[in-house]
Amino acid sequence: MASRCFTVPLTGARPLRGALIPALHPLRCNALPPRTLATTSAAAPTRNSRLHYVTALIASFSTGCVVTFKLSADSRDATFVEITDESEAAHAAFLQAEKDGLALVSELRKDPSWKEVDPYSYLSGGRLHRSFTAGTLKGKGKFAIRPTLFHNKDMTECIAVLHLGERLSGHDRVVHGGVLATLLDEMCARASIPSLPLQMGFTANLSIDYRKPVSVDQFVVLRSKLTKLDGRKAWAKARIESLDGNQLFVEANSLFVSPKDTMLALAHKWRAS
Repeated sequence: MASRCFTVPLTGARPLRGALIPALHPLRCNALPPRTLATTSAAAPTRNSRLHYVTALIASFSTGCVVTFKLSADSRDATFVEITDESEAAHAAFLQAEKDGLALVSELRKDPSWKEVDPYSYLSGGRLHRSFTAGTLKGKGKFAIRPTLFHNKDMTECIAVLHLGERLSGHDRVVHGGVLATLLDEMCARASIPSLPLQMGFTANLSIDYRKPVSVDQFVVLRSKLTKLDGRKAWAKARIESLDGNQLFVEANSLFVSPKDTMLALAHKWRAS
């Protein structure tokens, strides 16, 4: 059968990648004139090409609508409350009153073997502002109030009561594991560093065991204890548990090391004072 020819224009609609007509490659559109293609069919194949184009367009549009609707629905489900200075202060006052009324806090304040201390007494000026837990994570929905902290007489054991806000979530409404690790690191430090030379030390090792997810918007209890002391090295363990002590959430074991260079440690301590 004799071949017939038809002309395909290269201008107009943007070509689809992988289209059946090879002359519509995007890199060739401006470089080549209209081309003549041979075919053994009496009818031009533009009908099938258009059908494929329309089918692909409808499928892409439908998928886009589904994805867009899903994202819009998720965003509508989320709630966000703007935080103002007044609302933050009121929220902090409410939580502080609730914490002061907790049975554990009342018992520890009456127990002469425990002493309540300022958790951030070692931070002054800009250091308080730059601190991760005392500064960066301070505020409504995070650490709205300071922890209530108790030390035993020789500073080798600590107990803290702390509120965890909803904006500390990793998985939705579950406290981020990194936040919990940070809290345990600080609690181990509180039980270790007072016994190290020059009361100076850095985390050398921290091992975490996550036992149960920790829900946000609740008070928890943190406990830490010095377990071993050897020269410049101090080992400690810590845990996070529920207020009643019936649920263990996270455990940690740590090693803190005091700087070998005494002059460096003294300079660091002088700069921090």
